[in-house]
Amino acid sequence: MIDAYEFISNFDDNLIYFIDSYGELIYILLFLLVYLKTAFVILTFIPGDSLVFASGALAALDMLNLWILLCLFIAATISGDCQNFSLGKMAKKLHQSRKAKLRLISDNKIETAQNFLHKYGQLSIVLARFVPLMRTTVPFVGGFTSYPFSVFFKYNSLGGIAWTAFWLSAGLLLGNLTWVENNLVLSLFLFSIVPFIIPAIYLIVTKGSLLRKKGMKKRL
Repeated sequence: MIDAYEFISNFDDNLIYFIDSYGELIYILLFLLVYLKTAFVILTFIPGDSLVFASGALAALDMLNLWILLCLFIAATISGDCQNFSLGKMAKKLHQSRKAKLRLISDNKIETAQNFLHKYGQLSIVLARFVPLMRTTVPFVGGFTSYPFSVFFKYNSLGGIAWTAFWLSAGLLLGNLTWVENNLVLSLFLFSIVPFIIPAIYLIVTKGSLLRKKGMKKRL
């Protein structure tokens, strides 16, 4: 079990070795990892941004096919989010069932999530793709709060395309650098860290705004 966890969680760092080991099957593995990460909230430990990023870098070195990666990652993220949305709808039925002895989500959390989706709606669905924890919770909460699936699917697709294009392009650009090609293993390790910069900035900005609001309330 521990070996399986380490295999999956470090897949992005060891991608170059897995290409040699699995050949064309690597595309199936890449699809499954991105799909599973977005389809199930509990699988957040699976690499996402860094995996697409590293794949783009290896595509720049002609070790992977860029167009196959683009198609499979877009398909994986959109279908995974739709699956997550469906799980949210199923959870709502269990939550509302009189036979259910355990409430899956508190009423306060449901209300908060519903207000968030209705207030920031389409924008939250698109941007959630770029924030690790949000990308799995927003689709689930969307289904749980009966958010219109047609609207969700439209903007989730836009978010999935934008997310895939962004990280593949970033990896492709850096993969063309001579230093990256000469230090490929080290580069992949560094690439696995880069995607955490966005959520770190998000947390800093969010906490900063909260502290400013608290400071203003104290002054008043």
